[in-house]
Amino acid sequence: MNCLSWNCRGLEKARTVRVLCNLVKDCNPDVLFLMETISVASKLEELRIKMGFANCFSVDRIGRSGGLAVLWHNRAECNISGYSQNHVDVIFNENNVPKWRMSCFYGMPERTRRKQSWELIYKLSTVSTLPWCIMEDFNDLLYPTDKEGTHPHPNYLMNGFRNALEMSSLSEIDLSGGRFTWEKGRGTNAWVKERLDRGFANANWWSLFPLCNLKVVATAVSDYEAIFLQLVEAMVSKKTFRFKFENTCLRSLHLFQM
Repeated sequence: MNCLSWNCRGLEKARTVRVLCNLVKDCNPDVLFLMETISVASKLEELRIKMGFANCFSVDRIGRSGGLAVLWHNRAECNISGYSQNHVDVIFNENNVPKWRMSCFYGMPERTRRKQSWELIYKLSTVSTLPWCIMEDFNDLLYPTDKEGTHPHPNYLMNGFRNALEMSSLSEIDLSGGRFTWEKGRGTNAWVKERLDRGFANANWWSLFPLCNLKVVATAVSDYEAIFLQLVEAMVSKKTFRFKFENTCLRSLHLFQM
């Protein structure tokens, strides 16, 4: 099973749709997650047919921003279990693997609303006991090395994000193929690159997929790269689960406050 995920920054342009169709052709994903579609259900249904997916679930844009979509083939054997403007929960029920859950996530882009993103991550960690992973655009950084460019990322935001992940018992899935997934200002003095797209999972999920692979996939449009999660099932795992967070991480939900 594999999942392709991309912040496409709107599907109004024909070039963006062409790039997306080529990504799907090259990666052949079982599941496709799109953020910032800036689109409505009827447009996404047309796109579903064009790309050959069997199913589509979408969350409509609000005004001229937002919008989420999950498209999947019948071979993925999944269903939608919950959603909001910032996430879609998918339950997988394949015959050869125990049931597990994936949250396709889009973090609040405004710094003043990051606390809401952290609280949503923690809330999602409590709604089910299934093996769980959460992935995509968190609009947050974990470490100073997640950014190159002017104006270092504030420590209080990195601490809040790390704390939310620790409280949710999540460990990061290693990302290959590039350090950064978003950029702006290329070729100028204001060029900034950040690692906004990533994946995390709990211990039970790691026991199912110890050999998973998450990699960056370059795109010709949008200021975001796509990411591609490939899973290799294993009923018995020798992977040691551990947190990758600093000892100084905060340990109370009350300390999400900025």
